[in-house]
Amino acid sequence: MSVGIAFQSNKTLQEYRELAKLVERYNFETISIYQDLFYQPPWPALLQFAEQTSNSLIGPAALNPYLTHPVVIASNLALLDQVSGNRAYLSVARGAFFESIRVAQPRPLRAIREMVELVQHFLRGERTAYKGDIFQVSENAYLRFPVPGHNLPIMVGGWGPKVTRLGGEIADMFKVGGSANAKAAPFFLRWLEEGATSVGRQRPKLVFGAVTVVDRNRATAERIARQHVAMYIAITSGMDPVYQIPAEELTAFQKAMKAGALERAGDSLSLETLRRFSCFGSPEDIAEHIQRMFDAGVDLFELGTPHGKNELQAIRLLGESVLPLLR
Repeated sequence: MSVGIAFQSNKTLQEYRELAKLVERYNFETISIYQDLFYQPPWPALLQFAEQTSNSLIGPAALNPYLTHPVVIASNLALLDQVSGNRAYLSVARGAFFESIRVAQPRPLRAIREMVELVQHFLRGERTAYKGDIFQVSENAYLRFPVPGHNLPIMVGGWGPKVTRLGGEIADMFKVGGSANAKAAPFFLRWLEEGATSVGRQRPKLVFGAVTVVDRNRATAERIARQHVAMYIAITSGMDPVYQIPAEELTAFQKAMKAGALERAGDSLSLETLRRFSCFGSPEDIAEHIQRMFDAGVDLFELGTPHGKNELQAIRLLGESVLPLLR
């Protein structure tokens, strides 16, 4: 049972350096930078964490197989692994918000599988052809600078049974992003076990991650969580295997989102819904919520952005007041 931390890719490099120096004080298993569409690419921020930290796995969360070719992803990962001292990992998912840019997402399971295979192909330094259904490269396609020479850890993200079973087959970690619902964990564990058993391997770690806001004032934490969770619930609202947002509540939420009123959309959510899709409150509230996730079978919980009203202060609270409660 461990805890990771994730950041949005919307800050300056100096801000990331300051965050990295602070994060280094605490025992976070993973450090992720979001790859949400319309934000900055994660690589510059990841390199700041790679230089300023020494223990955590570091990676983007999550890359998709539709906007960037695996050779470019492998190039960035190889550099990140070199700078971090062999701590890079690859996180892959189908991706979201693509309807806004009119980009299709065909055959996502096959695309994710081949993306992982081809990235690892480049990272191992192989000089053979790769012939998939979606991606193909010749024996002349290889990276012209030092590469790890071995596979890197893989995290696959998603919500449905099929992608979860795929994660069981090919991943070291499987992440349910945008969820803090402990009651959903058994379903994902079952699907992961099915996938892993089908290829004769051990089940990957189950990772959940969600908007996290800690504050000594519970009302403040709730207000900030509402402001940030709406954009993610717009994607995940119908995916939870055990919780459905009540119809009237969902209608009000969708109406506000269609109007571009994110704050009103967040305010339309019931406290029950908010708790299923985010983690917020006092340090004791956060620790209790995460402990429920662990008790349900989650192996790693990722504390998602924005963390608090003042992010540096919030990370201190998480590191000094939440993590000790979990130990």
